[in-house]
Amino acid sequence: MKNKTLNLAMILLKNGSGLGFKGSSTATKVMMIVLFAIAIPSMMGGVGAFTMFLMEPLMVIGQQGLVLTWGIGITSAAVFVFGIFYIISTFYFSSDVEYLLPLPLKPRQIVGAKFLVVTVFEYIFAAMIFIPIWITYGIRISMGPLYYLYGLVLLILMPIVPLALASLLSMIIMRFTNLNRYKDAFKIIGGLFAMFLGLGINMMMQSMSMNLSPEKLSELLQQGQNSLIGALPSIFPTAGWAGQALVHSGSLKGLMYFAVCIGFSAAVFAGLLALGQLIYLKGVVGLSETGSRRRGHGLEEIDKGVEKGSVITTYTLVELKLLFRTPIYFLNCVIINFLWPVFLLFPFLVRNEEVDMLAEISKAINQSDAGGIILAVFFALALFVSGSNGIAASAISREGQELYVKKYLPVSYKDQLIAKLLSALTLSYVAIVTMVIVGIVLFKIPVTTGVLVLLTGWLPVLFMCLSGLLIDLYNPKLDWDNEQKAVKQNINVLYSIIIGMGLAAASIIPVVAFKWSITVTLPILCGAFLALDLMLYNVLKTVGVRRFGNIDG
Repeated sequence: MKNKTLNLAMILLKNGSGLGFKGSSTATKVMMIVLFAIAIPSMMGGVGAFTMFLMEPLMVIGQQGLVLTWGIGITSAAVFVFGIFYIISTFYFSSDVEYLLPLPLKPRQIVGAKFLVVTVFEYIFAAMIFIPIWITYGIRISMGPLYYLYGLVLLILMPIVPLALASLLSMIIMRFTNLNRYKDAFKIIGGLFAMFLGLGINMMMQSMSMNLSPEKLSELLQQGQNSLIGALPSIFPTAGWAGQALVHSGSLKGLMYFAVCIGFSAAVFAGLLALGQLIYLKGVVGLSETGSRRRGHGLEEIDKGVEKGSVITTYTLVELKLLFRTPIYFLNCVIINFLWPVFLLFPFLVRNEEVDMLAEISKAINQSDAGGIILAVFFALALFVSGSNGIAASAISREGQELYVKKYLPVSYKDQLIAKLLSALTLSYVAIVTMVIVGIVLFKIPVTTGVLVLLTGWLPVLFMCLSGLLIDLYNPKLDWDNEQKAVKQNINVLYSIIIGMGLAAASIIPVVAFKWSITVTLPILCGAFLALDLMLYNVLKTVGVRRFGNIDG
């Protein structure tokens, strides 16, 4: 008999959209392939170049293996944090759950299949970070064939432990937040609680991990031979073990660590299935039900609730309410805008040694010639954050098969697109405001520089919102059966992230390379993005409007 878990995983993958090519025109497919062929190798090449830059000083002290451990640790942490969103959406908020429960499937088989689906999609992200680090290290150190064999297997195993931890937290939290009445509110609360609990555990374990004294650190540095690899604390023990396995791949020590990684990953996956068998069913049953209040609406009450106002403002508020009230949209598109300050703040609060680092960063920021770099960094953050939240890049896709309704509304296509643009711009700009506040409070950036960022930061945000909306107009994902696929399995969001990361690098590199002052950086960056914004806005209100009218919903 074939394995039901693998069969179900294959069915779920086939029913998904893959990389977004399904249903696209030939021109769109060619554009996708060209974008992947140029953007992804460029990004991976940048990671490889940065790896080489880090390795040179580490090789002098015999600690070059740290780049492998750092790379694996960063990849695992990113998979864990962003995996929580995907796990909650796939395990609980997907509409296919109510069809799977009546089938002759055990809870652990459903959990295992959905976990494998999430893992497959996380491989793309993990590979883009880990592969260039792994290959660069192997070429620079002239590693043997076993190194590359171990690395390939470890890449396959890499997402398992962080995603399993995210799954365990999600199942435990959702087990106790499954209340039918006010279902959507409890979905959001449960998802947020699981996410912040995961972040809290991550930071707590790091703070409780071994802190090296100066004497011990000096002793390890003098030893050389990658002695610091095993001393680095991490919430994911597989990061250190995998680093040891790769560095010592030509010896018995490497084989032992390699076997430990495989065994631990297998044990964690088995534990996930066991817990899923016990509590998943209790957490998921009833999620498709809802409760309501019986409330009469008289004519006077209806008249009070009807107000005359701007069409664009009203439609923008409708878009924002939809984003906030739909759990999957809220967790994947809205809350992500407020997580970046948390990522910046937590590491400096949980470990004492980072306080000194914070003081050093504050000193560097407050140098008289650092204004240009600060402005460029905030522009880069604005590009990345507004590109990664997926609000604009899924604005059309979120309509799904009900897009035809928009064709009958007494609202022009142009106003509808502008409203979608403003909703994305509003939430993305809020993220910039919170990051500026964190920068002023935590990193002591000058208040005048912070105000300058707030006055100009909307320019890169607007560019990402315009480009994301145009991408989604020309490649909308309308054929979905649950909201998760519209945002989490939407290739347009990845396109937006790639564009944001590319422009972020283009904004910072010349400022750092040529040491531009803020008086030079400000007009160049603002002028460039203002020109790009005007160009894309003209495209949106002409070509974009015609495209919106021609989309078959």
